[in-house]
Amino acid sequence: MADVDVRAALPEDHAFLAACMGGLQEAEIEIEANRNSIDASAEPHLNWVLDQVAAKEGAVFVAEYQGQRVGCLMCTVDEDNGEYVKPKHRRYGYVNDVYVGQKARGTGVADALMQAAEDFFRDKDLTNIRLGVLSENKRARSFYERLGWHSYEQVYRKQL
Repeated sequence: MADVDVRAALPEDHAFLAACMGGLQEAEIEIEANRNSIDASAEPHLNWVLDQVAAKEGAVFVAEYQGQRVGCLMCTVDEDNGEYVKPKHRRYGYVNDVYVGQKARGTGVADALMQAAEDFFRDKDLTNIRLGVLSENKRARSFYERLGWHSYEQVYRKQL
């Protein structure tokens, strides 16, 4: 990971971040039929996530590899409602989106982005981090499991 630099996103990264959302959408279209087209979703989704980041103590990180922007991660702070979770564990970090361009995959960029999120949330004294991943995204699931993540909660769906 010596060639990977992770930094906070800057306003001039907006077009790059939109391209990342397009790349993420392209990957998800391959495994989930309900995904909207890239043109219809990348920019609106980015703007929605940026609003969430602003409202929920979040951060946006950009990864550079060999001097080129190659990936991003967007994360927020969320909280479980009700009394079923112990108070010290109710607030948690949430990784909204992670994307690494194809040419930079396997280089440690995703590891560095996830480490930046962990450090960000640790600095906020949070005790856990969550993320969502499509069940059929085996590559992503393997990556997260390699980093020590495990299934916490599962959402089931039935088509009507």
